Amino acid sequence: MMDIAVFADIHGNHSALQACIDYAVGRGITNFLLLGDYVSDCPYPQKTMELVYVLKQYFNTCIIRGNREEYLLNYRKAGGEGWKVGSSSGSLLYTYQNLTDKDFNFFASLPNYGIYEMQGMPKFEYCHGSPENTSEVLIREKRNTKRILAHMETSLLLHGHVHIQDTYVYRGKKAVGPGAIGIPWFHGGKTQFCILHGKGKVWEEELIQIEYDRKEILKEFKESGLCNTAPAWAALAMHTIRTGVDLSETVLLRAMRLCEQECGAVKWPDIPEKYWAIALRENYIDLAGKEIPHKK
Repeated sequence: MMDIAVFADIHGNHSALQACIDYAVGRGITNFLLLGDYVSDCPYPQKTMELVYVLKQYFNTCIIRGNREEYLLNYRKAGGEGWKVGSSSGSLLYTYQNLTDKDFNFFASLPNYGIYEMQGMPKFEYCHGSPENTSEVLIREKRNTKRILAHMETSLLLHGHVHIQDTYVYRGKKAVGPGAIGIPWFHGGKTQFCILHGKGKVWEEELIQIEYDRKEILKEFKESGLCNTAPAWAALAMHTIRTGVDLSETVLLRAMRLCEQECGAVKWPDIPEKYWAIALRENYIDLAGKEIPHKK
């Protein structure tokens, strides 16, 4: 039997990544598939990259690029101008400033799509967003998801990006989302990945959710200065880590709307921090990522 641990959307949460590695290795797994978005949103991205390099060096590991790696590479290629301190782009700026030439060269070397081949087993495809675009969102029953599956060369696709742990079958083709390791949705915020079991001539997925030391990563948000560099965005990341409930898009859209109403126009990343603060409070989240008590 062949087992592969599939990791996606780590987003700099080295505490969760270490827990997932320990769990997989504890089950005797030596094959890993990494689906992108290794950094951004959480503090000390260098700690996550050290773990990625360890997996690459000591295990049989396939690694592809996510949309966050592409953001960072494109920003560097453009001269590193545009991102600012503040909740709109401060988290990306913080991540960019804490990466090295080694990290950027590594990201640049990665493909954004692959086909896994192993003798005696059916081939399967893997990507971050979709085989066509690292930022494409694949959600069950959506038209684009059905189109991607219908035109696949193989009968199995592993994908990340959506932070939703799910299996979806369409016309005999299966899409498996392993869930997010670093900013996981649902399941009370437990970190999530999947194990792909090769049994006979069939691949079967096992969806995993495990607890980990959240206190460690939450403490580092303040220690690292990330809470000062991107106050509301850091609070949203911490809130999702605590609860598994993601309100980042809701708060972002509200902050943009408030800015538009008062200023007449809005252009990312130029959204004043006061609008982020109002939008955060309206959703009952404080700057430590904790829920503000309220009547529901």
